[in-house]
Amino acid sequence: MIRATLALCLCVGTHSVCAEAPARPLLMTGEVVALDAQEIIVPPSNSWPVVLRTYVPDGHMVKKGDVVMSIDPGNQATQITTLTTQIEQARARAERETADLEVKAIEAELALATSEAALEKAKVDAALPARFISALDYDRYQGERERSARDLELKQSQAQSARAAVNRRVQDGELEIRKLDMGLAFARAQIASSSVIAEMDGTVVHGFSPWRGRRFDEGESAQPGSSVGQVIGNSALSVRTWILEADRHHLKEGDRMSIRFDAIPGAQTVSVLGEIAAAPESRAAWGIGKYFRADLKLPADLKLPLAPGMSALVQPLAQLGKQPPAVAAARSLKIDGELVALEVSAVMPPSIKDVWNYNLVMLTPEGSTVKAGQPVAIFDAADLGTRLPQKQSQLKEKTTQRSKLVLDHAEAAKAAELAVAEAVSNLEKANRKAEQPADSIRRIDYDKLVIEKSLAARNAELAVLKRDAQTRARRAELAQVDADIGLLEEEVRELEDARSKLTVVAARPGVVSHRSQFNGEKFAVGTSVFMGLSVAEVADPASIVVQAVVPEPEAHQVRIGQSGRVTVVGGNTVLAANVVDMGKVYRTKSRNQPVTVRDVRLELSGDTGNLKPGAIVSVVLDVQAVGATAAVQR
Repeated sequence: MIRATLALCLCVGTHSVCAEAPARPLLMTGEVVALDAQEIIVPPSNSWPVVLRTYVPDGHMVKKGDVVMSIDPGNQATQITTLTTQIEQARARAERETADLEVKAIEAELALATSEAALEKAKVDAALPARFISALDYDRYQGERERSARDLELKQSQAQSARAAVNRRVQDGELEIRKLDMGLAFARAQIASSSVIAEMDGTVVHGFSPWRGRRFDEGESAQPGSSVGQVIGNSALSVRTWILEADRHHLKEGDRMSIRFDAIPGAQTVSVLGEIAAAPESRAAWGIGKYFRADLKLPADLKLPLAPGMSALVQPLAQLGKQPPAVAAARSLKIDGELVALEVSAVMPPSIKDVWNYNLVMLTPEGSTVKAGQPVAIFDAADLGTRLPQKQSQLKEKTTQRSKLVLDHAEAAKAAELAVAEAVSNLEKANRKAEQPADSIRRIDYDKLVIEKSLAARNAELAVLKRDAQTRARRAELAQVDADIGLLEEEVRELEDARSKLTVVAARPGVVSHRSQFNGEKFAVGTSVFMGLSVAEVADPASIVVQAVVPEPEAHQVRIGQSGRVTVVGGNTVLAANVVDMGKVYRTKSRNQPVTVRDVRLELSGDTGNLKPGAIVSVVLDVQAVGATAAVQR
């Protein structure tokens, strides 16, 4: 009784605690998200990492169906040529082996026809009455008939096995070719899927690499399956928020929530809490806690300048207190940035089949000015120098083999024609012998002549079939050798072309800038370079702009057309600049600095000839006092 009373008290006490309102305010972090944003996912590939061969510039508009990004298909392009040749080889090999088996099957048919004729002759002799011949001859004729019958059974079994072998080889050839066709279809599908197509009209926004801390762009390397950006459409936005696991029981779907935005001080709107996720999830950047995800639909008539990635503060409307006073904007805003070139070409090793690592033997010094077509980097592949002579030797050997094979085939064709002529001649002899009057020779001899005539006709027919099968076998053998020669010629061309591509030239005039490895060190002569990695870039100085970032709480002070001053860190260069573009989304500054920022692009005025891409700059913007307007949407 006492235990039951205590349990009841505990339940009542717990219910009372749960029913009470939280003693502290419920503050939740939110983020503005685009409902129809298309993630730009790197297509699957057999190699890692992959190179972004083409990528629509950041901020450009695309139409539905346009190619947004494509990767280097790696060895798939050469794999198609290889598989096509292998299909030709497999088809020729199957045809030649099938023809060889057909020749053996025809030879088995010849042996079977001879055995059948021998049995018919033995039956003629065995049919003689025992009283007309000696006992020794009678027993010999009977034994020959039994032996011929057993031999016929053996020849029938061999003929059936030979025919079965032909059918089996035909089926094996079809399976082999079907397997290669599937591989070819897979390679073509991979090449077809190496491009990402826009699913809607929108703006391309490049993502940032979590490992290298730089924006994904043309020539960068990425992992298959990773997201390298988004296509942002023009549909409605919503706010996604995360509810701490311990606060979940204080909220329910349909609660009215207040939303404030860090980038728009004083702005506020009201929404209704939508569906709450059934299970919590971890947010590693926030610690070890778990959070329930929920979405809040924004009012359709909301006029605030929202952008995806913008941070939001979400709290129950009932707990909304007094809003903090608006802080007047300063007359200037200082932000950090970097000089970047809009026209950049990446310098990377060529894609060579079965070559994964390269040695960098020459690299133009950083900061050097190069002209279009001037060598920038030279790579070396370890086994390329031995593979090319080896393939050339194999090609020469195969070509000599083909010349000898043509002569051998000519001799074999003459022999086959002689065999057919001999069979036809034997048939004419058998016909003349069988044309003798039946009453002029013994009946037993006449019956044997008729049997030999049928055998000769069968042999002549099989001789023609054997000649045709041998012709097909020779033709298929020559086609197989031609396919081998074609494959070797293609491999030699690829290796010769690859050897010429080891010297990478500048695609445009510009300034050379070295890129960094995964360990942070810049590429240098003697470095081992993995396929697909860019070791440097050639930037056009005429396209240099300032790429800066502004913290989210200060982003409302930046407008397109705003003027400012740019100072190159470590130098005395000060240039005027104007804001020409702002990022379409808000993002995290870097993996080590999880601060929400917005990109700002400035165009420089004055002499930019001495500027180098990659230089760190300090930007001071002239900020007009902008009164923050609190827009409350209820």
